[in-house]
Amino acid sequence: MSEINITPMVDVMLVLLIIFMVAAPMLTVGVPVELPKTAAAALPTEQEEPLTVTVTADGRLAIQTTEVADAR
Repeated sequence: MSEINITPMVDVMLVLLIIFMVAAPMLTVGVPVELPKTAAAALPTEQEEPLTVTVTADGRLAIQTTEVADAR
């Protein structure tokens, strides 16, 4: 009966262990990044009422509760 030779697997595992032990300290070094500045306003909060646009089945348009005349 043949047996499985695990020596190559152990060799590969030891090589991978050494590679990870050498590479791990290099991963902690950060790279400085200069991001562009923005002038965007903050998103609306939950206290502000959202804008509601309603189109009825007969084609009338309403913004919030105010009906708007057709622009056609």
